Amino acid sequence: MISVIIPVYNGVRFIRQCYESLIKQTIEEWEAVFIDDGSSDDSFDELKKLSESDPRVKIIHKNNEGVAVAREVGIREAKGEYVTFLDVDDTLVDSALEQFVVHFDHEDTDMVVAGINMVSENSVLLRKIYYRNMVISGSECVDLMCIGLLRWQLCGKAFRTTVIKTALTPRGLRSAEDMAVCVQAALKSRVVNVLNTCLYNYVQVATSVTHSKALEISKDALEAARFVKRTVGAEMNPISLDCLFLLITSTALRAGISVDDENFRETVDEHGRLKSIRQLPLLKAVSVGLYRFFNINLARFL
Repeated sequence: MISVIIPVYNGVRFIRQCYESLIKQTIEEWEAVFIDDGSSDDSFDELKKLSESDPRVKIIHKNNEGVAVAREVGIREAKGEYVTFLDVDDTLVDSALEQFVVHFDHEDTDMVVAGINMVSENSVLLRKIYYRNMVISGSECVDLMCIGLLRWQLCGKAFRTTVIKTALTPRGLRSAEDMAVCVQAALKSRVVNVLNTCLYNYVQVATSVTHSKALEISKDALEAARFVKRTVGAEMNPISLDCLFLLITSTALRAGISVDDENFRETVDEHGRLKSIRQLPLLKAVSVGLYRFFNINLARFL
C-alpha cells in the first residue's frame, strides 16, 4: 500500500478535486492522510464527510504550524510501505500511484522520481518537466539535485516509508523546507529509480511573484541548505554541498539581491570554489562566477 500525505490549510474548495484524483487511480490499495493544519474554513467538515464515505481517507486535525510540520505528522502516521506527497490544490495523473509502486521493483529501491506537469488553473498543460530514465544511487541523486538537474521538491516523488521517516524537518521556514527533507531522504536511499514520465499535476496559479517574495523564498532556501549542512553535510560530496549553496545563490541573484547582501556574500565566499562553480549549468555558473569574483550581479539579464 502507498500512503498519500496531503496537508490542508483553508483548502476546502480544492478538497473534492484532490480526492477525485485519488479515486481515479488505477490501483485501489492506497490511503490518503489529510492533515488539517488548523484551518479556519470548512476544510475539516469536508474531510470528515470523505472519511465517513471512504475508509481509505484518514484525517489528522492539529493546530496551525505550517506545511512542513503537517507533512512530518502525516509521515509519522502513514501506514503504507511507500509514501508520496500531494498538495491539496494539485492532482495526480490517473496511473501515478501504480507507477510509483511498480517501480519499487527491486528490494534496494528506496525512492522513485517522476516528472511534473505544469498546468493552469483551468487544467491546460503549460509545460512538462521530465527526466531520462535512470537507476542511480542516492548520493548520485543528491549530486544531480544540487546542480539543478533533478528537482528537490517532494512532489512527484515516492519514498520507502522507513527511509523518509528518518528525515528531520527544519522549523521556522515558509518555503524550501521540503528540499531539506528530500535531500536527506535521497542521501539515505540505496537505489533511486528515475522515470521519464510525468505523474504529478502542479497547478500554477496565475499570480506574479513579487521581488520581495522572491527574495524571501531565496533566504528560506539558504536557511534550508544550512540545515542540510548541519544534519547530513558530512555525508555529502563536498562539491555537491558547495553547489547546493551556489544554486540557491544563483536564484537569489536572479531575484535581485544586492551585491552587498551579507548572507549571500558570505555564502559565495565560503562555497564559491572555481571547481564547484564549474559544475553548475552554464548560465548559472556565469552569474555566480561574476558575483563571486567581480561582485557583479548580471543574473537577471542572463
